[in-house]
Amino acid sequence: MSVSRSCFRPFLPAEIDGGHLPVDPSVFTHIERGLHQNPQGFAIQSTHQQPCHFSALVQTGSGTENGGAPNYDAVEREPGTCLAWTYTQLHHAALRIAAGLLARNAQPSTRMLLLIPNGAEFCLLLWTAVVLRVTIVCLDEELLNVEQHDELRRMLKTINPRVIVVQDVKGADVIDVALRNLPLDPDILKITLSELAGSQPDSAWRSLLSLSLTPALSASETESLLSSARWDSSNAARTYSILYTSGTSGVPKGCPLHISGMSYVLQSQSWLVNAENCTRALQQAHPCRGIAIAQTLQTWREGGTVVMTGNGFNAGDLVHAVKRHAVSFVVLTPAMVHPVADELKGRNGAADSVRTVQIGGDAVTRGALEICTRLFPKARVVVNHGMTEGGGAFVWPFNRPRDIPFYGEMSPVGSVARGAAVRIRGANATVARGELGELHVSCPSIIPGYLGGVSAQSFHDEDGRRWFKTGDVGLMDKQGVVFILGRMKDMINGKTCVVNAGGPFAVLARYTGKKEAQIRRHVVRALGKSNALNGVIYLHQLGLERFPVNGTHKIARGDVEGAMLAYLQTEPTSR
Repeated sequence: MSVSRSCFRPFLPAEIDGGHLPVDPSVFTHIERGLHQNPQGFAIQSTHQQPCHFSALVQTGSGTENGGAPNYDAVEREPGTCLAWTYTQLHHAALRIAAGLLARNAQPSTRMLLLIPNGAEFCLLLWTAVVLRVTIVCLDEELLNVEQHDELRRMLKTINPRVIVVQDVKGADVIDVALRNLPLDPDILKITLSELAGSQPDSAWRSLLSLSLTPALSASETESLLSSARWDSSNAARTYSILYTSGTSGVPKGCPLHISGMSYVLQSQSWLVNAENCTRALQQAHPCRGIAIAQTLQTWREGGTVVMTGNGFNAGDLVHAVKRHAVSFVVLTPAMVHPVADELKGRNGAADSVRTVQIGGDAVTRGALEICTRLFPKARVVVNHGMTEGGGAFVWPFNRPRDIPFYGEMSPVGSVARGAAVRIRGANATVARGELGELHVSCPSIIPGYLGGVSAQSFHDEDGRRWFKTGDVGLMDKQGVVFILGRMKDMINGKTCVVNAGGPFAVLARYTGKKEAQIRRHVVRALGKSNALNGVIYLHQLGLERFPVNGTHKIARGDVEGAMLAYLQTEPTSR
């Protein structure tokens, strides 16, 4: 009797350890590298702020070290049309703010809460926080709206900040009301970005510019401060930042990232923002989004220019910045791809300056990658997966579009990075490669747990590692390439099969603008006649012009579901 060789096929587990990755000792050593490489090159360029904005805070033309004039060639544009600060200017401005904070007892490891928009002030306070070793916490200014009062109070109580920064007096008034009767330090340092015209001398609020008028640190004090920043990892468990999840899967959860975790992200992601593409890296994300801090620090690590716009992920702003400022690096979410394509229609060569397009933040499809490759013909298009709970677990190993493997319409997120470990788990054990399961990730950037200890079951320790159960449907192929196919909770139990939610959304993205008959035929081909659709419902029937998105530009599936349920209550059940 013969036995098939397939009976002895070895079990190849869907688990990979990426190996050890040496990491620089602190976040400051990363950005100081950019300061030393390009002291008179521009560190930031804020396209929506005037050149004179905060001019009193920076030294024009030269700093007290590394003299010389700003290198306007670094951004290849006429100077003076928008705010632009060199590395030397930014560094010395940060030292002035640090002196003001220290004088008012804002010590290392205390928490500085920012409710401010994208702009030069965010970059200034980010650099200051690195130098001073305070924990930076960023929230969306929408929390200052009246209807968010209870949520704002809850977050203030949980965060317990020592410093609070808002845009203007309106935000200051909201914070004062929210702080009433909360069991917090009564001597919180409260700062506005704008001047407080007509405010009383004894006002509890002060402007950022007035804070900079504090006597400067002495040379020895400055060196002591910078030396401590260089060796920040001596306390590797210090919390570097606290950001909140987008809330796509429920209530936003606070994610305290350790200093060692942020250093790991910068080291692990050095393939993404590099010397070839960092010249002008467009940063559109709001400061409360993890990508804003990470991309800004990555760009500074390479001595590049962070180019900022003021309206979040906005297709029109993106195309304008690319055309006007010769942007070399852009970030897209899948939901932005079609709007950007519309903006670039008929503008041949407008995006030729772009060298890298990063796409991520939600499930990426074959169609989205194809469109990006067409829109940015001189760019490498890469998928970058990131989580607020920990980044830097994957690298993108594909240099040519034809080398990318797909799972149906779904793109992979890449291969396992050095320093990280990834596994795909079934109910009781790691599954085989090629099988679906829950994605579990371990790397130095994984947070110890959510703020306040909520959802503690999402984390566990095993074999000396901290693991995060992502709640994502994952798959690892035989080559070790990893796919994320949707959320476990969104799995659809069909008549004859289980469908991951990412698949239908991928099809919807590819079939945008197609007729109902085309979509129905595709479903029959993919899933069989037993899963044929009874019909197709269009967004306009749900009262929607386009798929709604949240602050991170992910499709707000809960909003779609709510609109769908409301529609079904008024329409025949056969639909």
